[in-house]
Amino acid sequence: MEEVLKASRYRIEEQIGGGGMGVVFRALDSRLDCRVALKEIKPEHLHDSKFRQRLAQEAHAAAAINHPGIARALDYVDDGTEAFVVYEFVEGITLRERLAEGPLTTGELLDISIKAADALKAAHDMGFIHRDLKPENIMLAGRADGTARVKILDFGLTKRLWTVGPGQSATADGITTGSMVILGTLDYMSPEQLRGEKADPRSDIYSLGLVMYEMAAGVNPFRGSDPSSTIARILTQEAPSLGEKNPVSPPELDRVVRKCLSKGREERFQSVGDLLTALTDLRQQSGPKNDGYVQARRAPDDAPWLNISRGAARGLFLLTQLGYLTMYMAAVRYLPRHPERLEVFGSAHPILALVVFLVLLLGTAGRIYFLSAVGFDHSDSGRLFRRIFPYVLALDLAWAAVPLLLFKELEWISWLCVVALAFLPFSQRALLYSAYAPHGGRTSEIRERIPA
Repeated sequence: MEEVLKASRYRIEEQIGGGGMGVVFRALDSRLDCRVALKEIKPEHLHDSKFRQRLAQEAHAAAAINHPGIARALDYVDDGTEAFVVYEFVEGITLRERLAEGPLTTGELLDISIKAADALKAAHDMGFIHRDLKPENIMLAGRADGTARVKILDFGLTKRLWTVGPGQSATADGITTGSMVILGTLDYMSPEQLRGEKADPRSDIYSLGLVMYEMAAGVNPFRGSDPSSTIARILTQEAPSLGEKNPVSPPELDRVVRKCLSKGREERFQSVGDLLTALTDLRQQSGPKNDGYVQARRAPDDAPWLNISRGAARGLFLLTQLGYLTMYMAAVRYLPRHPERLEVFGSAHPILALVVFLVLLLGTAGRIYFLSAVGFDHSDSGRLFRRIFPYVLALDLAWAAVPLLLFKELEWISWLCVVALAFLPFSQRALLYSAYAPHGGRTSEIRERIPA
């Protein structure tokens, strides 16, 4: 990428996000020698005064609110040729990405919700309403104790338009009817926003309740097949109880979420502080009784952490990868010299030879990748491994059958080798999750630096 310098200070490194109106880059602040996130209006919208005013308002809000749960604005530039806001760089994943990985436990849900509510309370206390709260605008950075640092982003950009009906259009972030613009993301808008009424703090409470519902149930209950059906559902339908979508969801959580999602704002929590109290009480009530629920909702491939040091876990994992590579090299040297070994599988040996070759090829690439990621201590190794583990498991189980090629010499011992090799991928997973959280980020290292 050609080097681009903004305001003689911010060196663009790569684009990390964006939509119809703006783009977000990771950049290096050359004066302070630190990474920042730079949100810039696209050139085609630069001369639209409404877009620039909205960006300026967003920068003002993010700079004025001093709270660890809100991404801090560090600079704002609008010189007529470009307009952008510079934010602290938040390394992690969005809540949307986390939802795509699998269901959240009750503990995770309450932790994220309480931290998001606390950040919203700080904004409301300063007189700012977000109006566009959604999973894409909530960033998570993993911690050793399984919780996450939560940052709320984006106090204002809108994106591309769709057609909804005569004289009306909608965006993933808003609706336009004639000259009236209703700000917010369509799927997470409150009924009053859709009716064109003035948003207030209770509108944010509705959106946060909808985010909580999606964390618990895995779906947005009002999302329709098109914008018109989504609008109709938000205005007229009640969300199904969480118990229907998730039978092990605590009834008290359903009560809190349904109160947030009341159609009339007078029926909702009247302040985020009230919601925060309810969520805190719910977390205290859950306590040890919640353990069964957490286990019921745990993703099937979440491995427990081993009680060993992070360095030992990484070392053993790397040693396992080197062992696999050694076996692969031995097979490459041995099998071509002894093709008769494949005859133990009868007439299928040409197909078996192809399978062995593919396993060697893909397995070697995978082992080198793991050696690089863990050897250079890539902090996201846990989440990356989680995504590709099904493929790794398939390759390793196929490789586990290779000792049968030596059945004539080893006899029943070859079956012991098969069992041992079949067990290895699960051991690797436990070792990797002992060094890195399953959803990304380091574990032991963070446990030493950050109090729980």
